[in-house]
Amino acid sequence: MAKVVVDPVTRIEGHLGITMETKEVKTSTGTWTLVDKAYSHTNLFRGFEIILKGRDPRDAYFLTQRICGVCHAVHGAASMQALDHAYGVTPPPAAVLVRNILHACFYCYDHMIHTYLLVGPELGVVAKYPPMVPPALGKAGIAKLGLGSSYAKCVEMQRIANEATALWGGRAPFPVAEYPGGVTVKPTLDRIAGTIGRMNQVWYFAVHTMYNDLMALVERNEHIGNAISTLLDVEFRGLQDLGPSYPYQLSYGLFPDPENYDDWVKAQDGEKSRRKSAVIHAGAWDGDFKPFELGKIKEYVKYSKYSNECTGLHPKDGKTIPDKNKPGAYAWAKAPRYDDKPYEVGPFARMVNTFGLRWKFEVTNPVTGESFTFDWKALNPNSSVIDRVAARVAQTILFSTKAMEWAIELKQYINEKTINEKTANFDYVPNTAEGFGLWDAPRGALLHYTKIKGGKIDNYQCVVPSTWNLGPRDDFDQPGPVEKALENTWLPQLDVPTIANTLYPDADIDASAFGLGMVKWGDALAVALKPLGLAPLNMENGYNTSLALAIVRSFDPCIACAVHEIDITIK
Repeated sequence: MAKVVVDPVTRIEGHLGITMETKEVKTSTGTWTLVDKAYSHTNLFRGFEIILKGRDPRDAYFLTQRICGVCHAVHGAASMQALDHAYGVTPPPAAVLVRNILHACFYCYDHMIHTYLLVGPELGVVAKYPPMVPPALGKAGIAKLGLGSSYAKCVEMQRIANEATALWGGRAPFPVAEYPGGVTVKPTLDRIAGTIGRMNQVWYFAVHTMYNDLMALVERNEHIGNAISTLLDVEFRGLQDLGPSYPYQLSYGLFPDPENYDDWVKAQDGEKSRRKSAVIHAGAWDGDFKPFELGKIKEYVKYSKYSNECTGLHPKDGKTIPDKNKPGAYAWAKAPRYDDKPYEVGPFARMVNTFGLRWKFEVTNPVTGESFTFDWKALNPNSSVIDRVAARVAQTILFSTKAMEWAIELKQYINEKTINEKTANFDYVPNTAEGFGLWDAPRGALLHYTKIKGGKIDNYQCVVPSTWNLGPRDDFDQPGPVEKALENTWLPQLDVPTIANTLYPDADIDASAFGLGMVKWGDALAVALKPLGLAPLNMENGYNTSLALAIVRSFDPCIACAVHEIDITIK
């Protein structure tokens, strides 16, 4: 048994390390190295819960956004909904629409970035699909080989989506426009028009580039499965067999109905809830639709660097007591469990809790009138790399459409109030109260809990997506979802160009523009990788970790959210 360590994992947010213990499997074609067990090392301590104690409850909206520079807005959303709940106030319909628009635009930005800049490069290489490979040869590579064409376009589109977010948030990153009981930004025709114009461009990119790229991956998927199956003499269908995890999927829901906010609040009150009036539903999928129950969440710390006093607690009773020298602990993230089971959270979880295993919906661009039907049947009911990508594409299409529709709907509320009367003077703070914010970040289910005593924060807890997905084993020794997903992953002892040539042996890439003539896919990649010193890309201790890293990145890790301080010794 060997150990393969990737630390740090790049192209994610925060500091993550993965240790993989290997096993050797003999088949008719040779002896192959697979992952036997995996361990997720979340190498940071998040002290925000401690920082917030004793502060004005409203400070949490601004401070918790600084947990992460990527998923800032959603921490603000969860924090503000916890305050809405604690204050006992309902935002008026205009405010709900503004919040929905702000976060729909933010979601599109995040999903585009992840699809192309984070998980996309490995998929582009494995699927022999140049548009998703980074534009390592610059404009000439895009023009001559199509290398990175979609990647480069995504960089432009995410900026446009961010501009739309800033129209309503006042800035992006770190919006400042939400307040207990509503928002401080006023709907104007300029903001509405600016949103529609920008999100129309995002919609077009999602429908005509993201979807087409997803279909290109699907078209190549059978070849990937056949090539690896033949090479290893194993049954491997394709990307749907890369990174499956548990059959449990958790979602808190997204985008409440402005005219039916009572349905949204039931989950915060602890009632069984599906939040079915929202665009994305809440639920605890275990092969069928199940309502979400707040009381079933606990966090365990057997292998986390926290005092054992913190284990088995509901967030309402949560404690943050660091113990960095705890024997046997290997992660700063806790291990959240729902009904004592390891649930995956994220885009796939949202889709199955809303649509089941077949995601079919039709959207119409309100600007152009163009209609589009998205139709995807989950290729693996336990999720997979390709299913997680498909879910992000689906949500970018759906949310860019909703952002435009909500902006148009908001015109009727231009002269309506955007904040609850109870908090409109910006002075009121309850003396004693508590509240839950239940939102879904792009990476998955996000919970903020606040307890107010004497008008100040007495306790604050965050249970974030990457704690669910990237957390360690729990008190029952159940691996976290990412640790589970890495099991049985192939670790080739070949570099990226060699693997690419093995999977695609035909010399059918025209690299004459770079003086090479017709070359194999791996040789074409080498043209881009070697001048940058990246020929040994993803090689760790003689093993190629590209497939393992594609799995990890498909969960869109945000370790800064999961934890938040590092202990550094400088020699």
